[in-house]
Amino acid sequence: MVYTIRKFRVFMVVAAILIISTYLYIDKPYSNYDINHIKEIDNKKIEEIKDYYLKNINISNDNNKYIKVKKIFIKKNQTLGLILGKLNISTPRLILKKFKSNCLYKLNVKDEIIIKLLNKKLVSIKRKNKNIECLYESNNNKITKITKTKNNFKEQLVFFNNISNSFYNSAIKSGLSPNEIMLFADIFGWDIDFSLDIRKGDSFGVVLERIYSNGKKYDRSTIKYAVFKNKNKIIEAFRYNNKYYNKKGTPLEKQFLKAPIDFYRISSHFNRKRLHPIFKSVRPHLGTDYAAPKGTPVYSTGDGIIIHKGRKGGYGKAVIIKHGNIYTTLYGHLSKYHKRIRAGKRVKQKQIIGYVGSTGYATGPHVHYEFRVRGVHKNSLKIKFKKGKKLSKKNINKLKKIHQTNINKYTWLRKNYIK
Repeated sequence: MVYTIRKFRVFMVVAAILIISTYLYIDKPYSNYDINHIKEIDNKKIEEIKDYYLKNINISNDNNKYIKVKKIFIKKNQTLGLILGKLNISTPRLILKKFKSNCLYKLNVKDEIIIKLLNKKLVSIKRKNKNIECLYESNNNKITKITKTKNNFKEQLVFFNNISNSFYNSAIKSGLSPNEIMLFADIFGWDIDFSLDIRKGDSFGVVLERIYSNGKKYDRSTIKYAVFKNKNKIIEAFRYNNKYYNKKGTPLEKQFLKAPIDFYRISSHFNRKRLHPIFKSVRPHLGTDYAAPKGTPVYSTGDGIIIHKGRKGGYGKAVIIKHGNIYTTLYGHLSKYHKRIRAGKRVKQKQIIGYVGSTGYATGPHVHYEFRVRGVHKNSLKIKFKKGKKLSKKNINKLKKIHQTNINKYTWLRKNYIK
């Protein structure tokens, strides 16, 4: 009995020791040997992982050594298919599919194309221009488009001056740039002949907006309001829907421009009894000659269709344009034609058709301009042309609302400087 009790006590002590040991070491399942062994395994795995990635990096670096890069700037009528074809690379099907986010489907002239090849196989195609970057990667057959954001800054400015000798010089002195002067001349070109009509004491004023991109010098301007005083007549122009109107909603734009070139002098007027400077005999001069430096752009004075492009006797290189069923205009003595014009092609008003020259019977560089009504020659300087369609009351109110914030500037400009 005593032995049994002793045996039971020993059993209880051992059991207690086991329970206490289990409780104390429940979160420490490893012995020192196990811990050291696991560290060895972990270190071995780390080394294996390092070796794996180093190997892949080395492979990638080795591949980069053999990647060939082709840079191309897109020319007219050039496509990605033609470019890849010359490299013996087939165009990926994804690029040939037309969908909204496919920025490689249609390219623009002067786009930069960067093609990467590895072992004569396509790696990637990148398209770059000032607006977007577009990337195709062959490993995932995916097109990624990145639109470049422009940090545009707008500045509104007021310019004005009195004309002492020439409008152009006075405009330059006021602070307007040459491009802004041309914009101004375009606005009033239907009403004012900048060669004949300008007088000393005339004045002008402009409220414009200059737009700066990414902190650079302004890259474009928009004239919001312009006013011109010519021979005691004041003409105002308010911008609305990319056109210009007076305050009553009548457009300044008319059916024909007053002249086919900008900033010129008239060397010979319309005259039915003019002494010809070359033949020294009285011959009718059924047009107006506008003298300007060789190469000065010549515009179509109205919308129409070109019915003649080529040499025409004493006119030299000439262009004839038909405007509807009633009017035709002729432009003679050109030095060359604009590359995009041809007989049968439609042209818009103020579109360049050629350049001033002295081909044919001419004593110096000028453009000979004729205006015909139903085939009969007319003096273009004396014809009153039709005005465009007047704005509705609703649109006149919209025009006024747009300009309401600047109305005080316009009033100040007219009262103080347009005298």
